[in-house]
Amino acid sequence: MKKSVKKEIIITIAIALFFVVFLSPIVIALSGSFRELKDTSSYLNIFTSFSIESYKAAFEKMNYFRSLKNSILITVTSVAILLLICSMAGYAIARLKGRMGPFFQIFFLAGMIVSAQMSIIPMYRIVNALGIGNTIIAPICLYVTSALPFSIFLYTNFIKSGVPYALEESACIDGANVPYTFFKIVIPLTKPALVSIVITQGVPIWNDFFFGMLFLSSPEKKTLPLTMMNFIGDMENATQWNMLFAACFLSAIPILIIYVFLQRYFVSGLTVGAVKG
Repeated sequence: MKKSVKKEIIITIAIALFFVVFLSPIVIALSGSFRELKDTSSYLNIFTSFSIESYKAAFEKMNYFRSLKNSILITVTSVAILLLICSMAGYAIARLKGRMGPFFQIFFLAGMIVSAQMSIIPMYRIVNALGIGNTIIAPICLYVTSALPFSIFLYTNFIKSGVPYALEESACIDGANVPYTFFKIVIPLTKPALVSIVITQGVPIWNDFFFGMLFLSSPEKKTLPLTMMNFIGDMENATQWNMLFAACFLSAIPILIIYVFLQRYFVSGLTVGAVKG
């Protein structure tokens, strides 16, 4: 009994130390964003001064709302198209009989082996040939195609594990057609899987720098990560630590808000969808 108590105490202390080490840089950066520049060097004293001037300056220099609008437009559009395609494809694969279902599941799963960066040269040539370079269409198409394999895999397994086929049979007996059954019965039951896809794929899309740097050259079309790069790269801002901290938190706030509201669905969606039915 004493050994188990000691073990729990050691584990608790280890977890507490881990969180202190993990959270201390975030706390220091957050406190630094509310300080005046002359006080940012005193890391341990987080209550030296309080000012929101760094946030005001970051808003103005980053053109925050324009970059935020671009990030929201690209992320929301990409995720919406991704959810529509992966849900319809995943539902069809999960309900296919015979060998075709497993074949298509393995076919899409194989897409996870090849990273998007490995095929960037043909992607770049295709984008230029289609004339969609320096438009938001290019990154949206690339984000959707890159995220499809994992999303279809997760959604297919969630349907196999968490949506009884008897519900669809009952709806069919009552006269419901396939589109009605899919949108009115299957989609509500698979909400945890959809939310998991939103988080696991939406966050990388929001934070993406690589595709945006390649295909969005106009300043008025740049997303928040690209704007952050230009902001940090400006020599005038390089030593303005309070302003840099403020800019980082301004970029992270939207995705943190989304995660807080959706995180209750996240774990259930991943745990059920990760089990092969």
